[in-house]
Amino acid sequence: MSKKMLFCTLTLLLAGTSALAGQWVDLFDGRTLNGWSIHSGFATYRVEDGLIVGTAVKGSPNSFLCTDKEYGDFILEFEVKCDPRLNSGVQIRSRIAAEEKFFVFTGRDGKPRTRKVPPDRVYGYQVEIASSPGNSGGIYDETRRGFFLAGVGDSSEAASALKNNEWNRYRIECNGSSIKTSVNGIPCADLRDSMDAKGTIGLQVHGVGRNFQPYQVRWRNIRIKELNVGGKRELKVAVITGGHGFEREPFFKIFDEMDGIHYTETPQKDHSELFEDIRGWDYDVMVFYNMTQKISPKRRRNFLKLLDKGIGVVALHHTMGAYQEWPEFRKIIGTKYYLKAAVEDGVSHKQGSYKHDVDIAVHVTNKSHPITRGMRDFTIHDETYKNCWFDSKNQVLLTTDHATSDKTIGWVREYAQAKVCTIQLGHDSKAYAHSNYSQLVERAILWTAGKR
Repeated sequence: MSKKMLFCTLTLLLAGTSALAGQWVDLFDGRTLNGWSIHSGFATYRVEDGLIVGTAVKGSPNSFLCTDKEYGDFILEFEVKCDPRLNSGVQIRSRIAAEEKFFVFTGRDGKPRTRKVPPDRVYGYQVEIASSPGNSGGIYDETRRGFFLAGVGDSSEAASALKNNEWNRYRIECNGSSIKTSVNGIPCADLRDSMDAKGTIGLQVHGVGRNFQPYQVRWRNIRIKELNVGGKRELKVAVITGGHGFEREPFFKIFDEMDGIHYTETPQKDHSELFEDIRGWDYDVMVFYNMTQKISPKRRRNFLKLLDKGIGVVALHHTMGAYQEWPEFRKIIGTKYYLKAAVEDGVSHKQGSYKHDVDIAVHVTNKSHPITRGMRDFTIHDETYKNCWFDSKNQVLLTTDHATSDKTIGWVREYAQAKVCTIQLGHDSKAYAHSNYSQLVERAILWTAGKR
């Protein structure tokens, strides 16, 4: 496995400027709108005194001046001055609907919602520009979900970062599943989500209501630096161990043979120190192969913050018995192996049982899911668990009829913004060596990272 991120040097042509990938390139030449086009509405965009000036037009819906080129991983910087009475934003990694589209998503109340996107509508992520305090720099997905994915949080400094009637400096960094924003040098939003994609960049002029005025937004010094051009960004994975022995060399051989995945073992010596301080967190996925128990209230909150940012979770084998005294953990991974008989949520649970050295006939229940697509039923020499609790919301991928095992042995689910995959298999080197097992683990990492 390659342990270093690859950067390939390419020559690109943008807005009449030739530059090497990885260098700053001007998206706006100060004279023309070459390389840009208007979509969604009919607000006007013109060049005036070296600025892009967007003006609201009566009757127009939200309008966007979009780059003709699509961008995936990049750092975007610009300055903007917005009429205090007008809401605006910048689309990133966005698409332009060629025809009418419908998106089904889960609302804040947990109920399914459907949103229609008309032809030529720009849809995707938007970084907010607005005079109202509290959300400038936040990341919004108005078209498909209708709410902020990552606001500015509880920081009063971030909430007041944008200054009315002044030029404001924005910085937006998209790298893999990570999107970070800042306004005037103040960090505002930090999102981890599955939308690891390429798309257009669009400058918005918001539609206005009855009290129409020709409100304006001005942009200048728009530049971009592309990241990972021509190369494949490695996923960064934390492999969490501790609280249970295992055969180290054959286990980590699975990860060594994964292409494009860089892993770091994070052994938990005092059970959960990984979550003590998550500032500077740099992992896309957490692979749990631990059975540690202690996790303080602070560490629990930090763990949940990571899930709110969309950090993926893969839970393997004896992790089903981890964090017994934290009821929320079973809701995250969708199961619990009880180390002793217990009553939880008013329901009595037996102590779990296990059996080593069993030939388990595995049935691939869902052959269409990205993790199990194309897989056939197989037999693996492994350890079985029985009397576990399972969440009824799990989307089951793998089952078995073995008498010493629970029927369900592999599933996926979502918790907050995070994708979660739990696989009961994986006790020792005999299981690790099975090609289907290593394939399941790799695919689970890719899927929870939004790559599959």
